Amino acid sequence: MIDTHCHLTYRPLMDQVDAVLDRARQAGVDRMITVATSLTDARLAVELAGRFDHVYATAGIHPHEAGHQSEQTEAMAQLRQLAADPKVVAIGEMGLDRHYVDPPMSQQRRVFGWQLEAASTTTKPVIIHNRQATDDVLAMIGDSGIGGDRFVFHCFSGDDADLDAILDIGAMVSFTGIVTFKNAKALAACAKRVPMDRLMLETDAPYLTPEPHRKVRPNEPCYVLDVARFMATQRHMDEAELILNVDQNAQRFFSLDPNRVF
Repeated sequence: MIDTHCHLTYRPLMDQVDAVLDRARQAGVDRMITVATSLTDARLAVELAGRFDHVYATAGIHPHEAGHQSEQTEAMAQLRQLAADPKVVAIGEMGLDRHYVDPPMSQQRRVFGWQLEAASTTTKPVIIHNRQATDDVLAMIGDSGIGGDRFVFHCFSGDDADLDAILDIGAMVSFTGIVTFKNAKALAACAKRVPMDRLMLETDAPYLTPEPHRKVRPNEPCYVLDVARFMATQRHMDEAELILNVDQNAQRFFSLDPNRVF
């Protein structure tokens, strides 16, 4: 199986990355995408992806990092350079997050806009971080001129209205271990509604460990199988069939090389 979104460069995983990758291999997770949250993090992600055939990287600036970016020209030049690496399969994660007051929304919008402009000059897909800001995120995507089918909304945590609006633009929708939590029944119902050809699964490791391992820290790519198991049960599908479908979606969306596996 493919873990489409994790953060292998974060200390809880990077400090033991060989063991983390070995546990993933033993669980059957044969490919993973380590997603960048800053330009510095993107450089680490590219370096890590260069070491391991089955690890891919992305390049982008998370909205929480928007306050650290004040100069567009240099930042976007770095982003484009990183995005050109053959192991970089997407731009992001980028977007808007209203959960915290800092950095201010004005700074988040500015940096998100820069990245959408940079993404419009490439053909690579875009990973969206959206927290309590669906209308604004979709409006900026619409203004960018980039086709909706180039976006995946990672770690979806919205409601039915959010889901419908995202599906309406043609975007992919990805779910983490949150969907397995006992207090997330509404989210699980949303996940069940996503068309099979628009669905992806992820861990967002080292965060959001799924049930039945929820108390385990840090989360790891090996636990993406538990998200798949839950989703298969929800959809009354064979687990292997669901994994085959979501892997085909990820492989198509990110243009992954099927030969780059453990």
